[in-house]
Amino acid sequence: MSKYKSQIKQVPHSKGAALEFIHRFIEENDVKSKTVIDVSAGSGYVANLWHYAGANVRAFDMYPDIFRSENLTCQPIDLNLKLPIETHSADYVLLMETIEHIPNQTALLQELSRILKPNGILIVTKPNNSSLNGRLGNLWVEAERGDMFLSNEASIIGYDDSHIYNGRVYLCTAQRLRTLASLAGLKLQKIHSNQLSISSLISYLFLGIFLHLRSFRTLKRMIRKTSNQKEKKILQEQHNLNTNQTLLLHKHLCVTFQKKA
Repeated sequence: MSKYKSQIKQVPHSKGAALEFIHRFIEENDVKSKTVIDVSAGSGYVANLWHYAGANVRAFDMYPDIFRSENLTCQPIDLNLKLPIETHSADYVLLMETIEHIPNQTALLQELSRILKPNGILIVTKPNNSSLNGRLGNLWVEAERGDMFLSNEASIIGYDDSHIYNGRVYLCTAQRLRTLASLAGLKLQKIHSNQLSISSLISYLFLGIFLHLRSFRTLKRMIRKTSNQKEKKILQEQHNLNTNQTLLLHKHLCVTFQKKA
């Protein structure tokens, strides 16, 4: 059991797997004096963690009035617009449980890349609809899981009636996220482990070998069709992501991208 589980249970509108990942990330990386910009700060739990670890934190949210901190303030932001943040100003940018609510994800990732310093890190967490459970859910009901439909015009999500935002209408796959990030000058760094999905593991025992073989055959076929060495490298990256066991078997997607120098 995570030593943070009791704390995490008290955090509204957040995923435990993502919060546990942030705890581990801060413990494993020296973030003291680093500039961290949280553009989806919510109640402030994550921003406060970085602050207590010694980082210089700037917090933003669509609804800054829900932010709680004795040491930090939160500024309003609209992630559908150009961000009011200086270029090359952040060592880390946090985008947690948010990209699936944004219609123009290409523009958002370009803005987040802009505010990162060269070699800076973007941390994204989101529902993992690229796990085997997520892929099967898309097959059965075209949603992130087989036991729920895709968010619709009646399933408004928010903190309360006056703090609402789009449901997960714009949920994207890990492959799409990798490509959009690359177009914004961000390179996939790592898919981070979080919480094993038992249903995905069971599916993997039956389907894993076929998935790996199919992806490998597709890779070889597409490589034969191109003489472009850059494209061949990208195709290999796509295959590696498609067969990444952390991606296939874990409940949540916790991923880091690094800005190209």
